[in-house]
Amino acid sequence: MTISLKLSGIMTFEFKWRPPPLCGAVPADNNYIAKPGDKVAARVRSDDEENWILAEVVSFIASANKYDVDDIDADEGKERHTLSKRRIVALPIWKANPETDPAALFGKGSLVLALYPQTTCFYRALIHEPPKKQGDEYSVLFEDTSYPDGYSPPLMVAQRYVILCKEDKKK
Repeated sequence: MTISLKLSGIMTFEFKWRPPPLCGAVPADNNYIAKPGDKVAARVRSDDEENWILAEVVSFIASANKYDVDDIDADEGKERHTLSKRRIVALPIWKANPETDPAALFGKGSLVLALYPQTTCFYRALIHEPPKKQGDEYSVLFEDTSYPDGYSPPLMVAQRYVILCKEDKKK
């Protein structure tokens, strides 16, 4: 979005507004530190398998560059993980408005990690349709080998739970 401002015909200023970090598909800055209570995607290892889970930040240990996070799905005992900062992805804080900030949305065909509906795990998916108007969700196709083309039928996922997938190979 560009805003022009003319001052008595003498000068014209143009301001380009960009969505802030953690708005829709706009990632956090590299030096961003998630705060206690923030929800994040966390890559955890269990039983020789790695999964992306929905977690809540407990603390950041600056000297070790690690987070303590609690698994959102764990029972009352809370399953705590201590993970390197690179195994944590901050979730978007603000929804992008498709009408004013289309660049802050993942485009059709983008490879993402999305929270599978009714679960607390993130899985690889392709954007089937980005939101069309404010408040809309993404339509995504989850990778699923039980379907002939390797993808599930389209499922709806809130913007807050769709993040960039940095792994480019299909599993």
